[in-house]
Amino acid sequence: MKPMRPTIDRARVEALVREALSRELGADKAAGREIESAGALLLAPDRGVNIGEPYDPRVMPGILAATPARVGVGRTGTRYRTNTMLRFRADHAAAKDAVTSDVDPALLAELGLFEVTSRAPDKATFLQRPDLGRALSDEARAELGKRIGRAPTLVVIYGDGLSATALNQHLREFHGALIAALAARGITHAPPFFVRRSRVKIMDEIARLCGAQAALFVCGERPGLGFADSLSAYYIYQPATGATDADREVISNINPRGRAPAEAARDAAGAIERILRDKKSGVILGGA
Repeated sequence: MKPMRPTIDRARVEALVREALSRELGADKAAGREIESAGALLLAPDRGVNIGEPYDPRVMPGILAATPARVGVGRTGTRYRTNTMLRFRADHAAAKDAVTSDVDPALLAELGLFEVTSRAPDKATFLQRPDLGRALSDEARAELGKRIGRAPTLVVIYGDGLSATALNQHLREFHGALIAALAARGITHAPPFFVRRSRVKIMDEIARLCGAQAALFVCGERPGLGFADSLSAYYIYQPATGATDADREVISNINPRGRAPAEAARDAAGAIERILRDKKSGVILGGA
């Protein structure tokens, strides 16, 4: 197995940038500069600022409040303004970083999660061969056989998916709230664990392997050019061989700007209680 690439120490990068700004602008002005959401860049605002006087100034605040999209950013001739282009490149870099970086093993150890792997031997193969991320390695199947036992009510699975950043930033909050919410509802579960280089459908194999009544799989969403730190929580009831996405349900956009991680965890626990009670999940179409 290839050694994992270290994640970027964004706090250190920010400290270096602030130090340089302090020398140039003074400590007070440097401290007041906006911190870009990517965590490492200090960029001037652009939304609603670069356009000069809006056609209808009363409408612009509502537009900006309704969406984080790149609206009201203005232009210079046929091109973006410099700060808008820099923000675009920063968001693109954050998305690439989220996809190519790894979930911190120290975080997994802190939360008491043991780790297994998919059939993808490294990150490059994982990105090029999605099918390998949907299947457990032989070693993982053996390890789960020893650790999980047979027929648990629920298996709680975490995976990197396509954003390790999402787990590194929000897994601690989500996991703590989830375990408490499951306990409050009286839902027992197997020891939670992490599957490195995994994709959503791997939850079906795990549920069948363990004979679980239900499975919950939480992973990083594919990042966009706005947010790179969103989680998704998928859940399914007794997936049969050949189960499809229509058989599972999902809570997505789990991040501080969307569905807060703790709130989403409580919602997931409630959904698990429902599918266990109803003995079904997903889209069930009745006969004519």
